[in-house]
Amino acid sequence: MLELREALRIYKENIYKIFILGLTVMLPVQILLTLSSNYFYFNLGMLDLLFIADLINGIFVLISVSVLSIPFIQLSKNSYLDGEPSLSSTFDALMKYMFPVYVIGVLYALGVALGMFAFIIPGILISVLFLAFPFVFVVEEEKSWKESLKRSIDFGKSNFKSLLLVVVLFGLMEWVISMTVTVGTNLFTGSYLIIVIMNFLASIFYYPLFYIFVTIKYLDWTGMDVLNR
Repeated sequence: MLELREALRIYKENIYKIFILGLTVMLPVQILLTLSSNYFYFNLGMLDLLFIADLINGIFVLISVSVLSIPFIQLSKNSYLDGEPSLSSTFDALMKYMFPVYVIGVLYALGVALGMFAFIIPGILISVLFLAFPFVFVVEEEKSWKESLKRSIDFGKSNFKSLLLVVVLFGLMEWVISMTVTVGTNLFTGSYLIIVIMNFLASIFYYPLFYIFVTIKYLDWTGMDVLNR
């Protein structure tokens, strides 16, 4: 698959920038997610309401994944079209698009979480059809909120099977890596803090690959790679 090959190339060429973004953008958000997750699971678990904690945690994760994608989308776009990505442009994009992506991300997360919780299939449909809304904001710029949602749906419809496969495979890869890191770390220490830190560090390297791949797929779909290269 050409898109995967190109994603791996961009990933390899920008591994240092990806690591910096992981430490400065991803890590703080993941720490907050872990703290909030522990809080809800502890308090709701005491009330035997773990399913609500799962729902809340899922919503928070989806919101954070949407917002965290912004700098990596910008990095991928610059690298793929211009070959000259810069860290400053990624932080500029984060500041510019963080609010609209966050607001839509809340609605997106609620729709996916409730859809999965209630009937599963609606949740899957929403997750794929609206997956690309942060990519629309960053790649095409100057799009209104309504236009971004419409473009995301069009992209999701055109690439539904491949996007669903990517999401499933990435989720599986995330689970395998997380379990491997956890088991491996447990061989040396039983410290929960160290296990969490090692999983944090691992996620810095596999989440960006997903963002890069979908960015390239979206760029190819829009035809921007042909127009700008």
